[in-house]
Amino acid sequence: MTVPSVPLNNFTKPNSMLGFAFPSFQLTPLATIRYFLEVKTNLLIVGLIMFSLSLKAQETVDKLQVSGYMEAYYSFDVSRPVSHERPSFLYNFKRHNEFSFNLALVQLAYNSGKTRANVGAMAGTYAQYNLADEPVWAQFVYEASVGVQLIEQLWLDVGIMPSHIGFESAVGMDCWHLSRSLLAENSPYFLTGARLTYAINNKLEATLWVTNGWQNVQRTRGHELPSLGLGVQYKPTDDLILNYANYWGNESPHPINMYRFFNNFYVQKYSDLVNMTIGADFGLEQRVFRQGFNYWYGVTLSLQKPLSDKFTLAGRAEYYSDTKGVILADAMQVSGLSLNLDYNLTEKAVIRVEGRQFISPEPIFQQTSGWMNRGNLAINTSLAVRF
Repeated sequence: MTVPSVPLNNFTKPNSMLGFAFPSFQLTPLATIRYFLEVKTNLLIVGLIMFSLSLKAQETVDKLQVSGYMEAYYSFDVSRPVSHERPSFLYNFKRHNEFSFNLALVQLAYNSGKTRANVGAMAGTYAQYNLADEPVWAQFVYEASVGVQLIEQLWLDVGIMPSHIGFESAVGMDCWHLSRSLLAENSPYFLTGARLTYAINNKLEATLWVTNGWQNVQRTRGHELPSLGLGVQYKPTDDLILNYANYWGNESPHPINMYRFFNNFYVQKYSDLVNMTIGADFGLEQRVFRQGFNYWYGVTLSLQKPLSDKFTLAGRAEYYSDTKGVILADAMQVSGLSLNLDYNLTEKAVIRVEGRQFISPEPIFQQTSGWMNRGNLAINTSLAVRF
């Protein structure tokens, strides 16, 4: 009996190298063309997707900005406090007779033109003393906010952000003096809440805040009402700034009301001869169980003079009165004088030396011997670098 022949394309061909067999097949010229077109199309689609993703990733990276700041210091208080802490109304450069760092900060910023976000992590004695009453996790947060442009020139930002009050910040290289003024130390450095910022024109900008309270990350127990803030900045010329900021809120837990209304003003003028800042605070707070208000106020005058490309001299005179102890831990009146010299190592590094004297009509400064003194003198030095 004759065995019929089997077509070659039905045989299984062994692969001696790989050790398995697969069926052979034949493609017509038309099928071959169609196959390669499908493969090429799929590869092209995959390639376009990968290219698009790489462009998107590169675009995102281009919109991200990483920055950092570090300021180490050594402060010597002539009163030599046993606790190694400077006076209670100071929160920056707080430690006496020890090397420390005031602020170590790393920030990540994103801006796409219509949306923005800022995250900053910090450590140092600034964070230790300014956020002592906050949860541990919050003591490392310098800033954490997201924002969206609602309409042209109008932004809404929500989160933990630098406040609209005053002309100084925690970042020392942005300030004229090594230490912060009494006005800055005893008003909010930051606020937590929602902020509307509207650039009315290239000279006038307004800011409206709804916040958790007076420099609070979390609202304190019993405080149910939000606080409000308004800021207006006017720049009639490139070398002149006029600024007003306020704050309104209830600073006592329910059911007691202690409404606080705080105002800050400053004028900053730049000139070839000398740069000048004049600032003033005035605040009212409702009394408990009595009619009327307690009040406090402060004024400061700062002068800055560039001596050369490397050296800058700055002097400050200030006065702060809080006789009812609304803001200060103890009711007191304090005058202050300071003088500091900056040496700019580079555009991003500076060495500073400052002498600062406080004077009070009452003996409020404790000495090592246990006696109280009317004066307090300290020599501060710092090395700051930004990147």
